[in-house]
Amino acid sequence: MKLPQIELAVARAERTIYERLKLPDDVEVAFSGSSEYLIPEDGVGGRTRKSDLVLFSVDVTKDPSEQIIFEMLVHELCHAGRWQMNEEWMRVLFDGIINEGIATVFEETVAHEEERTAFLTVVLERSNAENENILASLKGKLFDEEYDYHEIFFDGNDRLPRWAGYSLGYFLVKKYLAMTDKTIEQAFADKYADFKIALEKQPR
Repeated sequence: MKLPQIELAVARAERTIYERLKLPDDVEVAFSGSSEYLIPEDGVGGRTRKSDLVLFSVDVTKDPSEQIIFEMLVHELCHAGRWQMNEEWMRVLFDGIINEGIATVFEETVAHEEERTAFLTVVLERSNAENENILASLKGKLFDEEYDYHEIFFDGNDRLPRWAGYSLGYFLVKKYLAMTDKTIEQAFADKYADFKIALEKQPR
């Protein structure tokens, strides 16, 4: 693992975020070798703590490429950017699903098909029918304030596949963009309540 890979990825991610989302403030990215946020297959992972702070982990034994680091950084910086432009907190499960969906859709716009994160690959390959099944499984919990975050967003269970929350968020945000004729740049800071229209069934 070479430091230039990280430096190049940070520079690209910074340029992408500030040019496309027009953020008013800087975001600090703190790197570590902690396994707490890592996606094992990718060797990278992150958590956005505040509108100006992202914690980012890199597994040097996996030697992730500049592109993989860049994609995941863009995902996390999109979260930070949303907080800068919209200060509302995630109150219920639906909010968390939309929050992750926004960042995942934005990550998709910078990904390379031949070299994208394992996480994004799984989400993009999941069919609309599979996402409708996830929605049906979670429908009674969408507006709950208490839920098992790791089970829904990471681990899954006997009814939910791995990364179900991200996948459903991606599906609903894409649907919202189609219904509103907006780009992800135009919609990334919209209120969580605005996205509820994506729960409506579209006429066939």
